[in-house]
Amino acid sequence: MEIRAVFFDIDGTLLTDNRSVSPSTIFAINQLKEAGILVGLATGRDPRFILQYMAALSLDLAIAYNGQYIFSREKVLYADPLQVDDVRSLIQYARQENKDLSFGTASGVAGSGIMSFGGGHLAYRISRMIPESWAGLVNFIFNRLIRRLRPQKEANVEEILQQPIYQLLLLATEKETTKLQGRYPGLEFTRSSPYAADIINKGGSKLQGIQRLANQFQFGLDQVIVFGDSNNDLEMLEGVEHSVAMKNATRKAKKAASFVTDSNNKDGIFKALERFGLVKERG
Repeated sequence: MEIRAVFFDIDGTLLTDNRSVSPSTIFAINQLKEAGILVGLATGRDPRFILQYMAALSLDLAIAYNGQYIFSREKVLYADPLQVDDVRSLIQYARQENKDLSFGTASGVAGSGIMSFGGGHLAYRISRMIPESWAGLVNFIFNRLIRRLRPQKEANVEEILQQPIYQLLLLATEKETTKLQGRYPGLEFTRSSPYAADIINKGGSKLQGIQRLANQFQFGLDQVIVFGDSNNDLEMLEGVEHSVAMKNATRKAKKAASFVTDSNNKDGIFKALERFGLVKERG
């Protein structure tokens, strides 16, 4: 088995629950790079968030916004913004339903203060402790109570829309997401948490992002290993032969993967790569 590239999801996979990269993962990535294997990220996160890890770990490639924006350390390789009409329609929906939206641009995520808080370290740690069955209550608290304290500024939205939008993030339950998918057939609604939906163009995904890079760098999907833990990783985990779900992954992610490793807190990445024969313990 010749592996040419390895891609990691970030939250719950590359990062531990205290939002750090474990020493064993750093050691493994260094071994991969020494072997000439491309190492990248495949995430719903924005380029600004990703760049800190690309720089710290000397990573080669990044698939941001669930495949909508792809770049290397040198340049942007692919970008597929949402249609302005779709963005404005979803803004109108969010206003009618008293929901905040965040807007994913090339420079980062802007818009809702609530959603920015939700993507932070504290909110991430809290979300790991809250059962998925509480998703409706969490959405109610954020939309009806916290929104009053941190309202979204309308003037700021118009300013944001002067640049391309690659992904929208909407605080919504899975039931609401299903209804929206029927209302917007030209869009894709994927979920990295029980509380929010990532909205991208139809057909976009982490898997499609990996396929684009495979075409450009001339390797096959059978020469790739992917790691993930969330439901927005499902297509990637199902579509790549050598796919790994973390022990802390969702039930659907584990079912989709070809192998389940240990958790993000217990050297899961290193253990899986060791099983594939790509890394070795320190001598």
